[in-house]
This record gives sequence, structure tokens and C-alpha cells, in this order.
Amino acid sequence: MCRYFCRQRPGLLMSTRSAVVDGSDPAATVSAPGHPGVAIVWLLALESALHEGVDDHELIGITRGRVLPEEHRAQIWYTCLGGGNKFSNFTQFDEIFDLQEQSVVRGDCKALVDKLGNEEEDKVSVVCDVESIFTHYCKTRHLKYESSSLWADIVLPLLAGKMPRDHIYMCFEEILEKYVPRESGIGGPVYHLLRLLLLYHDPELSTFLDSRKITPDLYATSWLRSLFSAVCSLDATMAVWDIYFQERDPFFVLFLSLVILINAREQILEMKSESREHIITTLSGTPVSLSVDDVSDFCSLARYYIIKTPATFRKDFATVIFGSVYMGHGEVCNRVGDLPLSQALCLPVSAEEIIDTCDVIQASPEDIEQVRFFLVDCRPSDQYNAGHLPNAFHLDSSLMLLHPASFQTAVQGLFMAQRQAVASETPGCGQHLCFIGSGREQEDQYVHMVVASFLQRNTQYISLAKGGYHAIHDLLVHNINESLTDHDCKHCLVCAPDNHSHCSEPADHEDFTATPKPQPSLMNKFSSLSSVFKLRSVEMKEKLVEYITNPNGEGLTIDRHVNAHDRGKLYRNQGDVFSIEDDDGEHNRETERLEVVKLSQWLKKPDVVSAFSCHQVKENGYMYNCHLLLMETLVFVIRESETKAGEGYVTARRTLASIVKITSKKKHPDLITFKYGTTSPDGEVTISDMDRFLIPKASEATRLIKEQIMKQMEASKT
Repeated sequence: MCRYFCRQRPGLLMSTRSAVVDGSDPAATVSAPGHPGVAIVWLLALESALHEGVDDHELIGITRGRVLPEEHRAQIWYTCLGGGNKFSNFTQFDEIFDLQEQSVVRGDCKALVDKLGNEEEDKVSVVCDVESIFTHYCKTRHLKYESSSLWADIVLPLLAGKMPRDHIYMCFEEILEKYVPRESGIGGPVYHLLRLLLLYHDPELSTFLDSRKITPDLYATSWLRSLFSAVCSLDATMAVWDIYFQERDPFFVLFLSLVILINAREQILEMKSESREHIITTLSGTPVSLSVDDVSDFCSLARYYIIKTPATFRKDFATVIFGSVYMGHGEVCNRVGDLPLSQALCLPVSAEEIIDTCDVIQASPEDIEQVRFFLVDCRPSDQYNAGHLPNAFHLDSSLMLLHPASFQTAVQGLFMAQRQAVASETPGCGQHLCFIGSGREQEDQYVHMVVASFLQRNTQYISLAKGGYHAIHDLLVHNINESLTDHDCKHCLVCAPDNHSHCSEPADHEDFTATPKPQPSLMNKFSSLSSVFKLRSVEMKEKLVEYITNPNGEGLTIDRHVNAHDRGKLYRNQGDVFSIEDDDGEHNRETERLEVVKLSQWLKKPDVVSAFSCHQVKENGYMYNCHLLLMETLVFVIRESETKAGEGYVTARRTLASIVKITSKKKHPDLITFKYGTTSPDGEVTISDMDRFLIPKASEATRLIKEQIMKQMEASKT
């Protein structure tokens, strides 16, 4: 007789052998006396299958994602978790309890058993069994036990299911290594993926949480580490696990979390005036109210969102997020293209998935909710005209800053074309916007700005093609002319990459202070390999808007010299060599402590030399209304509040002495880049940060800032 039990309400589902199963429809239901609505037929089929010892596939075909009868739960869990096909080494446990943190393990086991409600004579043996499970797992996996891992919450439903000890260990091991994220600590990749899923389905809610710096690891850690056991009632948890283990999808927990967030969206959005801590606490406890009666609908909604989500992330991140601790940390795979998952702008979609959806001629009624993309090709017109997918809408991303009015008109046309395509059920066209870049780093940074603008509109179902047009082209290379429209191999940049002339870097520099031009030998040094390595970091930052403002490589660069007393030796007559540190930690720490100010008061400060209304262009493509306040020795950046008129946030405080360069582009002279840094004693300039602004009448602003810098330089000499 099993000694693991828990005081819980009796199961409502009762089995009976009084009916004949042969020839019955598994979907049919017959009411049992005293138990209206109970599906007798599938229960009879289930009992027969369990008696015959069928495999997990047949069992799942019978249960069909239902909440399981209490008396069969343990057996079905064990089968679904691979118990019949997996070898367990738990029988080899040496019964030596000598972990460094053994006292913590024992304390957690005692607290767990107290929840079960066993008789006193059973508690000691149950504690010993659970402690054996935790100790053996730690020893075989070379892990340090931590209470925060919530293993006790995972074992609790297994104990309540009345499993024998070796079955509990096998199920516990399988749950940890298949369903619980391997890295579930702060900043783990699973939380970045959950954020991207929320951004895809509810961008408004995601943006609100981002604006309050509330990331999923602050509220969903206990959800994911315990598969909701730590936050839901035992009955509700076991019902969720019934369906979860039948789904056999480790990502299912993310979609359950997504359902919880979206169902609570109105409550969350109404908490705009609440403190960050209060919102986090409320979010963390949201699953507490889940009842057994809610579980079927809860899981059905999760399945709905799975169907409505591109599937590329599964292949990309399955081994990054789930799996045995032996698999390591997965830093190499934890990336979207060239970016880490934490910096991904939106969900990625592979070329394979894009082509698969395009190949669907007509969606069947049961597939009506399947993901269907409306493809948006953001490459320049000459590239688009040299070949594109037949159903791709062209939105030239260079319009965004070069011709904003035309860009807005094109976006309106895009939405109109999408609505018409969806209404007419055009094959290969749907509600999900997938943006396609060229697959070339510089141009795709530009495309990211376009994607960011759609996200700022709270547009639902936004994704980005991995590898861009280049990846699609490579996939279709054996049937390229038939698969692409207007493909011209002579002008296609994938077929003839040497034809590309848009990636040259601007080299026409003009020095504000009339410093002599660097000598040719020094210019050669600038082009050396070491200089290229130094420039890589700053190039990555500059490429965000470089292609927008300078597609042909023509530009104007304005160099500024600063006070040698403040920064050391001037870089006059030195090679134009600059480096940038990748660590923006100091600036990030400043922005986390944003000071709230009254705009009218700051604009009227007596020490304000001049003020300029402008837009700040961030590296992720977002643009914010802000003001540049020029003072005698400082420049303040004040971002306007999006929620309170007349208020703003001090996002940056820069000394004039720290300004190394101010640059602009011939193609877009209103886009100004301020570069900040220092100069070493040997004259080498190190750029440590930079800001970009769209400033109306930028020439006037840069003239006034130049004059103030020159005044500071003259003052330092006297």
C-alpha cells in the first residue's frame, strides 16, 4: 500500500466496466448515474488500454488532452513521461546523505511532507524517500541543491499521485530535464523568449511592462520553475499537468504563461499609477485563482496561441532553453542572427517557414487560424526589382527618414493591401506581418528601424525574416527563376554581390577647427588591420541609421577638438583613429535613475544658453521627442513624458569637454551624431559613447554648440 497521499477533494471522474466499448465512438458521451456529463465511453477505452499496457501514443489518442481520472493519473503520467522506456539509476543510490547543503535538503523535505497531511508514523519514511531523490539527483548531476529551484513543489504532485518511490524519481528527472527550463535564473533565455511571445501577441501590454522595467524573470520565475505548482492549488496543478504531459511540448508552459498575462491585461494596464513593486507582486500571484474547472479552457487558449505563433523559435531555442544540465549553458546558440536573444527586436522567422506558408494554396477550414504571413520586403527598390517573392509587398525602408511623409503613405497602403488580401483570402497572405531585409548587416540595421516603428504602433503579429532575402534566395537557388518574380541574375545582389555599391563608408571629413588633414601615411595607418578592429564596435552602433542617411557612401563629417586641459593631449595632426568601448553600463545606470522635471521650468533656467526641440534616435530604432539644453559647460538631454504633458526625464548629462566629434550626413543634414570620449597622452582618442538626434535647423544648433565649445577652450587657456 502506497504511503504517499494528500488530503484533497475526491475526483469527479468515476470509471465503470459495465459498458461495452467495441464499436463505440471515442468522442461520444453517456451520462453515468449520479455523475451527469461524465464521458463513460472514453473512460472504458482508457481502462481497457491501461489493462493491455498500450504505449503512450495510444493513451494520448484516447485521453485527447482531457483532465485525467484520479485513479489512473499516476500510471498515465508515468507512461507519458517515458517511464516504460527509460532506465533509471535510482536503484544504485548509496543511501549516503553527505551533500554540503544536506541540512537544507532535509529541512525542505520536512516542510514538503507537512503539506501532505500524512500520519506521523509515515512522515519519517516519506521524508527519507524525498531526501533520497534530491540527494541522488544532485550527486549524479554534480549540482548544488538550492531551495529556490522549487524541487519540492515539483515533487508534491507526484507524491499526491501515489506513485512508488522509483517512479517518482524517474518522473522528477524527466520533468526537470524536459519541461523545466534549464537556466531559469534572472536573465535566463526563457524569459527573453516569453517577452518576445508577449510582444508578438499583445505589443501594447509588452510595451507597458517594458516601460516599467518589468521583465518576465521578475514575476514568472516560480511559474516556470515549478510548472505552476508553486502558485496554483494542488488540484489545479495536477489537472494542468494531466494535459501538459499529454501535449509533450516543453514550450507549452510559455504559452500557459502567455494566456495568464493576456487574460490579466486590463487589470495590468489599469495599474499605470501603481508602483513597480506592486505590479510585480500582482503579476506573480495571478495564477493563484486558477481552478480545476478553468483548466480545460486555460489549456485550450494556450493551444490557440501556439497555432497563431510562427514555429521557428522551437528549432532555434529548444536546446538553449530545455534539456539536461549536461548540455551546458548554450551561449553560442542563444542568439537571433548576430544578436543575443535578449536584444532580439521581435520573433525571428526562418526562410523555410516563410516558403512553407507561401506554398499553401488555400487554407482548409480547420487550418484557418494557422499562421499566414503578409510579407513586407524592405529592401531598396533596385534590389526589389531584381527579384522578390511573388506575394511580397514592397516598402522601401529608406523612406522612413529620407521622406517621412512618403513613408507614412506607403505604410497606409501596406495596411490597405493587407486588409484586401485577407478579405479576398489571397493564397499565401494573412494577418501576420513578416519583414524581409536584404540579409546584409548594414541595410538590415535600417530595416530594424522600420520594424521598431510598427512595434511602437502596437501592431500585432510582427516578425523578422532570419537572414533576409539572402536566406530565401539560397533556399530557392535550384528553382530560382520560377520561384521569384522578376529575378535578374545580373542585378541581383545575391547572384552578383560585386554590383552592390551602397556599403561604402563616408570618408569626406571636414574639421571645424581647421586642423591640418592627416598625412597619407597616417591615413594608411587608419586603414590598417588593428584600426579596423578598433572601429568594429563603433561601426556596429553607427550602422543603425548609416544606410538611411548615406546609401551611396557620401557624407560630411565634422571633427571637433576639445580642451587639452580637460582630456589630455590634443589629437591634432594625429591619424583619425577612434575606438569605442562596448560597455555602456555607466550610461545605462544613469538612465535607470531618470530624474522627473518640469519642462517649462528647465527651459527657463537662467544658465540655459539655448534649447533645441528634436528627436533622439536610439540604437534599437525607436525615436523619442526630446529637448537639448545647451548650458555654459554642459548639454542636457530631456525626453518628453509620454503620459504626463509638460513633464520630462533627464536621460543624459554631457560635458562639452567630453564631445570628441559632431557628425552629419549630406543626404540627411538634420541627423546629428554626438560622439563622446577622451584622449590618451599619446594622442589616441577613445570614443566611449554617442547620441543621435534629428534636429530641425541642425546647422544653427551645431553652430551654437561649436561656439560654446570654443569659449570653453579659450577660457581654459587663460
